[in-house]
Amino acid sequence: MEFCKTLAVTLNRVDYSNTSQIATFYTLNYGKLRALARGSKRMGKKAPGSIDLFSYNEIIFLKKEPGNLHLLTEWELLEDFPAFRKEIERFYSACYVVELLNKLSEEGETDKPLFHLLLDTLHSLSRDNNKDLSLLTFELQLLKHLGYLPGLGECTQCGKKFPRNSGAVFSSFQRGLVCKTCHGHSEGGDGLGLSPPALSTANFLAGCKLSAINRLHVPQKVREELKRLSTEYLSQIWGRPVGTWR
Repeated sequence: MEFCKTLAVTLNRVDYSNTSQIATFYTLNYGKLRALARGSKRMGKKAPGSIDLFSYNEIIFLKKEPGNLHLLTEWELLEDFPAFRKEIERFYSACYVVELLNKLSEEGETDKPLFHLLLDTLHSLSRDNNKDLSLLTFELQLLKHLGYLPGLGECTQCGKKFPRNSGAVFSSFQRGLVCKTCHGHSEGGDGLGLSPPALSTANFLAGCKLSAINRLHVPQKVREELKRLSTEYLSQIWGRPVGTWR
């Protein structure tokens, strides 16, 4: 066993006892981990303080063997994102982000780019007015980073680049984006059309910095196309519809 120190964002916490909680963090150096926080619910001057959802902290924990619950020994709040407590829409958007990452990530897999994506998204959601575009960017970059999102520039069947101004089709039967020719030859009848503007916007969002979306004008029609696209990908990953949850 060893003591470890790292930066962490709180993804979830559940009651363990009258005074303690089990917190799930996504950390910079250790990926996702769960730790017992003794006394986190205790009130008083000597209490270490509560662990809030979405909070950005510096934590020290006693690392246990794989599969066991780590023991949180110290935690210092660095940022608590007060905007999430003031606006219900921002709050629910942040809830969606941390729950999505919690569902798609495995414990003990260090991924620093994913940690920074999470933190940048929370910052964007807390201060910007383009919340739905922040969510779309997070979804696309998360799916791409984890390997669930195939290339947005070429057909997953024939490998050819999508012709300019032709758009593409998302096919769950063919497990990805395909050109209209390959989709026409498919025996499966499903398909979600993606217009050329939506396809180019998806390519941009999947690789841009969160700060860049403030200068981006995306028509509502294109946003709706991209929402359907990300929902289809997530539904395919989990094997069940996620539209309502989204």
